[in-house]
Amino acid sequence: MRPKVDQTDRAIVDLLMEDGRMPCAEIARSLGNVSARTVRNRIRRLTEKGIIKVTAVASRKALGYRIVADISIETEPRKAAEVAELAATVDKVSYVAIVAGDRDVFVQVNAADIEDLQALITEELQAIPGVRSTRTTLLTQLLKDIYEWRIPAELP
Repeated sequence: MRPKVDQTDRAIVDLLMEDGRMPCAEIARSLGNVSARTVRNRIRRLTEKGIIKVTAVASRKALGYRIVADISIETEPRKAAEVAELAATVDKVSYVAIVAGDRDVFVQVNAADIEDLQALITEELQAIPGVRSTRTTLLTQLLKDIYEWRIPAELP
């Protein structure tokens, strides 16, 4: 069943994405046409239905991680799930997905510098049992991060 999300819900989510601690009264004032109680109820409904999750997001740059890289991993046959699960436990990995195509697993990593990235690849990711090879793409500019994705006006 398709979730019900209207323009007011989208506006609330957009404001929470700017500041996840924004009080309901301030959100209501920003929207101008709803009460704080309505905002609170909508946030609760969106959260309970799993449509949103209000959480803290750590800043890579503020923590000294200047390098972001996408790494595609080729695994031994039938090892993609095991490799992905182990890759997800690596501290500097921020994203893991099992994929279809000429590679089996994609990960995104954060590193302080090139030496840190090299050590992360060779000492942690390539050391995972079942990894055949890795291919690294260094991201020179990250224009939109996953935390900036907005609810589309047209839901599927």
